[in-house]
Amino acid sequence: MDYSPISSLLVRSSLSVMIAALALSPGPAFAADEIPIRQGTALARLVEEANAHGPEMALAAAGGSKVDIPHWLAAHYRRNHSELPKAALQLDPTGGYPLALENLYSWMLLHQDLQPSPAPETKAAVAPSVGPNLKISGDNDTPRSESDIRINPVNPQQIIAASNNIGNGRQAQFWSQDGGAMWGQATLPLLSADSLHSDPTVHWTSDGTAWATTIGINADSTVLQMRAYKSTDAGKTWTFDATFSGDQTSADKQMMWVDWSRTSPFRDRIYVIWHNNRPAFVSFRNTSGWHAPTQISGAETTGTAIGSDITTNAVGHVFAVWPDTGSKSLFVAKSTNGGETFSQPRLIHKTFASFQINVPSFGARSALVGTSIAVRDDNVYVSWVDLSGDEGCKAPASEPADDVTSACKSRVWFVHSADGGQTWGEPIKVNPDAAHVDQFNQRLAIDPETGILGIVYYSTGRDADRKKTNLMFQFSSDSGKTWSTPTKITTAMTDETTVHADNGNQYGDYNGLSVAKGMFFPCWTDRRDNGSEAIFTAKITLKQTSPTAFEAVVVARGPASGDQQ
Repeated sequence: MDYSPISSLLVRSSLSVMIAALALSPGPAFAADEIPIRQGTALARLVEEANAHGPEMALAAAGGSKVDIPHWLAAHYRRNHSELPKAALQLDPTGGYPLALENLYSWMLLHQDLQPSPAPETKAAVAPSVGPNLKISGDNDTPRSESDIRINPVNPQQIIAASNNIGNGRQAQFWSQDGGAMWGQATLPLLSADSLHSDPTVHWTSDGTAWATTIGINADSTVLQMRAYKSTDAGKTWTFDATFSGDQTSADKQMMWVDWSRTSPFRDRIYVIWHNNRPAFVSFRNTSGWHAPTQISGAETTGTAIGSDITTNAVGHVFAVWPDTGSKSLFVAKSTNGGETFSQPRLIHKTFASFQINVPSFGARSALVGTSIAVRDDNVYVSWVDLSGDEGCKAPASEPADDVTSACKSRVWFVHSADGGQTWGEPIKVNPDAAHVDQFNQRLAIDPETGILGIVYYSTGRDADRKKTNLMFQFSSDSGKTWSTPTKITTAMTDETTVHADNGNQYGDYNGLSVAKGMFFPCWTDRRDNGSEAIFTAKITLKQTSPTAFEAVVVARGPASGDQQ
């Protein structure tokens, strides 16, 4: 397993040697290799305690996990989770550790007293003075990554978004009430048991209530639980709703969807999918509140069901999809009774990669083999990130890592079922570019009125610029048989491999994409100014150029191409 410089020192050295070796000053943006562990802090004591537990340290060191945390944190997690197997999970590259622990590690280095920061003030919406790319996170001076966005389908002038907020620890929330022209910022309140939030998702119910989910993480005992929040003023302020993961304490990597179809008997039911340890679970909220989690994966999932997604169609059928790190397979399960019960999982397709793909632009965290799902009637569409499948690029051992000249590359894949997920066609690459570039962090969405599919993803440059990314958009008006020429959304590239990048998180594990009334709004992690990672959006419309043809247009919002402040 590869570690950042600080991780290596934390693993291999005694605490006193570590503190002396890491006597560096933090730069203007968070970088893991610039944060010293200070003597006498709660974090220093936690590291000492973890190092003193030989059996847990030995198991942590022997696990071979690709979750990039130091051995002392893995040992600390194991001490508080006796359900983890004593032997290494040989078929599971996660090692049984939640990926959110990487965010916890970054937060610990910035909060060595292991106490949350004071709550920031909510910021009012400000007018942008920009071109097509809007920095919706405002003047953030700490890293933001991993974002979600949702247009209110009842009132498309209202848009909410959210992201991780490692510096403050409270999930960052963004809101617009004028169709994305102006944006305000807020945060979710922390429960007394939580030290930080991770993994944001957002959505709306038809009464105009905005919803957000997050992982509430307790740093002292590494308890990870699923929290739900709501806003009755379109995202300006948020209140806690409920913990919907029951007694689970390793809940990780959730995705949320609201059934807002007028023809569904389950309209406004909220669904969330995640994994706890290895299995996949779904919970739903109706008028009586949240229901107990239902395990939807079974013996077919031999590893961890990380990177899942969930959605519904017009008649209220629920479709849940996830990758399995053990069998290197994609599975889908369906519910026709509002999430009360689910079908047995069906195999969608095998994958080449397992869990993550290490590419030059995303080497510290790596690209997640995560799924994204969209449904219209009985047409079910799934996308994911995988190796290209070319000769010499069909197995995890062939991933390019930091080699910008490697012929192996990551690609965005897509597959379609026309019969409600019973049978599946042959997967295709959305952008089968033959060049040595990488694609990752894809997100799929479908316009319920037109059936047009849209997808966004990062794509790197070529040669030495393979370490820089642009966000790309493509669409399909024929159920994914063909895809438009890629449209570049970003007006400047991002490089997450340079000094002061947020090495623990880089881009995060996903971007967001929402569509309503023919408008697509993506959100993404962007570091074009080499400062703190920020969250951006842009309005994308499809212009009809003939009775059967369309063209993607990124809508400008001003004469300049600078960033919103």
